[in-house]
Amino acid sequence: MTKEKKQALYESLSDILKGAQIGQLNLVTGDGVEIVYNKYGECEKPNPDYSPAARDHIMEYVSRLKPLVRAEYLDGYEDLWMRILNLQEVRVQVYNKGKQQDTTFNRNLVAQIIHQIGNRVYLVGVSDQQYAEYLEPGKGKNHSVRQKLGESPDGPIKKAIETLFVKE
Repeated sequence: MTKEKKQALYESLSDILKGAQIGQLNLVTGDGVEIVYNKYGECEKPNPDYSPAARDHIMEYVSRLKPLVRAEYLDGYEDLWMRILNLQEVRVQVYNKGKQQDTTFNRNLVAQIIHQIGNRVYLVGVSDQQYAEYLEPGKGKNHSVRQKLGESPDGPIKKAIETLFVKE
């Protein structure tokens, strides 16, 4: 879908739904672009950095931690990460890599999310160094992601992820 078509679709949705009595409408196009309209504001512009390839890179990255996943989460691990990536609070930031090198996504945010869900999803007693070694083989303990594995994400993201776990 071209940018022009997407923009036209957003504008059409906005016009059609302005007077509607709905709280929110989520539309996922065939190419994986999600358009969200809510009654509290205009149609939200999708993250321009989003691409299915970037999402696939994130999934490959977090899949490196599968040997550390608790047995009860192993079968649903990919699904859990897809639900995390689909949270609006995460989605607007995770595809913006900023100045990070050798990545197509916000590796620091992913590391912070790993830190937040660590005690629930991953084996007890795993250190930041061990996470880093699995995520960045060969350079893990010296990789900059190791520091982020010890930090929590910003408040809105942290709250959205906690809410996701409460719903389970």
